[in-house]
Amino acid sequence: MTSWLEDRLRDALTADAEQIRPETLRPAGQPARTKTIVSTRRFVPAVPLAAALVVVVIGTVAAVVAGTGGTTPSRPATQTLGGPRFLLVAGNDGVTVHDARTGKVTSRLGLPPTPEGSFREPGGYLLAGAGDGETFYIAQSVMSRETQVSSTRFYRARVDGQGEPAELVHDVIHKVTGTTASSLAVTDDGTRLAYSLDGKVCGQGKTLRFCPGAQLTVVDLPTGATRTWTTNAGQIQSLSWAADRRTLGLLVKSEARVLDTTASGTTLATSRVIAPGQEVTASAISPDGRSMLIGHTRSADGRRPHRYTIDEYSIPDGHRLRTLVSRNHDGKSIARWNLVRYDGTGHHLLLAGNVDALSRVDDGRVTPLIRPGSPDALGHRSEIQAAW
Repeated sequence: MTSWLEDRLRDALTADAEQIRPETLRPAGQPARTKTIVSTRRFVPAVPLAAALVVVVIGTVAAVVAGTGGTTPSRPATQTLGGPRFLLVAGNDGVTVHDARTGKVTSRLGLPPTPEGSFREPGGYLLAGAGDGETFYIAQSVMSRETQVSSTRFYRARVDGQGEPAELVHDVIHKVTGTTASSLAVTDDGTRLAYSLDGKVCGQGKTLRFCPGAQLTVVDLPTGATRTWTTNAGQIQSLSWAADRRTLGLLVKSEARVLDTTASGTTLATSRVIAPGQEVTASAISPDGRSMLIGHTRSADGRRPHRYTIDEYSIPDGHRLRTLVSRNHDGKSIARWNLVRYDGTGHHLLLAGNVDALSRVDDGRVTPLIRPGSPDALGHRSEIQAAW
């Protein structure tokens, strides 16, 4: 999601992001229309526009992602889909449980009503899942109109085999007051919760800055012990855990990074950059901790159409292994990926973008679940928050 912090401070606080030159990209030809192009370790021809599919190979997963242009791809037989049974989705109307095979709503979480204040877009909720489709965490942020101070409360939810709420625990950690929460992640065993808070804006004009900057906190849920890292950036996003429960993936300053949460240090200077300065918009670390999926937005000399991609990077050496998805978009809006999430096994994936449906990908097949909403008067679409 493009936050108000990013909109306000992009020109004042960040240098121009490094742009990918055409010669660094795999040849894609010069399509007259939006075209989906895929690269893998072996040559895969461009998929015809009529098919509106894109093949994505992720480790052992061959994922097909729905194409643009209004064509709906074939939906695989739902009874053949494995992986998590349910997922959580948040929007302006609250948090709902969905069948992860069809996208159908199975129930609604009974979260507390909004106190006096205003929700953060797209509804004040952040979601994280253990990757099993059963255990979820929700962060609900509300800003006071009077004080302009944000408070965030944290909940744990479990669903049963019918997709109905089996448990809803309030205040699994203490309420956090200050700025708005911007990302949330939980380990596969549900013992470590990570969340980030936006930086605070100070100054005006050319003196605009974050004071303090964004902060990342990891909570050991059984003991309540916490540890915090800070940065001079405005936001920390796309938190994701590896299965070792110590390595955390994140985005900061348009860079994809990994942090060893057991190493010494109190700032994100101790994190390691995997993909520097390439307009990163979403990422997810693989459960085995060996690679990271990274969503980029790459403008073509500042003109439309621009390109948005998902690339796979090696975590040990930061080498780009392959471009998994490469698309051109010539619409009025800037297309971007805003959600990339593995399940607990690493064999199933959730993808979403501001012009792309929330989709699950399994064994080379795609199931579009929820389409993005209609754009507002400014052409902006609400981003889909989802977890499994």
